[in-house]
Amino acid sequence: MRLDAANFVYYHPKGAMYGWFSDKGLRFLELPLPNQRKLPLLHSFVNDHRVWILHEALERYFAGIREDFERVPLDFTGATPFQEKVWRAARNVSWGTVSTYGALAKMLEKPNAARAVGNALGANPLPILVPCHRFLRTDGQLGGFSSGLEWKKELLRVEGISVH
Repeated sequence: MRLDAANFVYYHPKGAMYGWFSDKGLRFLELPLPNQRKLPLLHSFVNDHRVWILHEALERYFAGIREDFERVPLDFTGATPFQEKVWRAARNVSWGTVSTYGALAKMLEKPNAARAVGNALGANPLPILVPCHRFLRTDGQLGGFSSGLEWKKELLRVEGISVH
């Protein structure tokens, strides 16, 4: 599901991050990509306290201050039950640490589901808040990231993690 206009924008040196809040919480967060088009912004949400909470949390995060985004309500509408389970479990891997797709599969008591976990993380509509960037392949390589490996490296760098 795509919405025609964002109701949240955060300006990062790499470009604008757009977000979409539903009545339940943040539904999507889109990291800037090269040649990204500027989206219209719905100003009717400017007084929504969730917008300010998310903005302040992203400010802390990109300043290198530990942030867990627990105060930002999330909306997983549209996720499969498995995706939601993976995304919620991924939030337990804390700032400055990494794990593997396989370890997350074991945590979910699905030890043979590393690839399915990776696919669920790849479909994550809430990068940073659901920290799919903290998951690596078993061999220590980066694996994939929906917003590109440069973003994955950048988010890990912000958290003090150096990965080659």
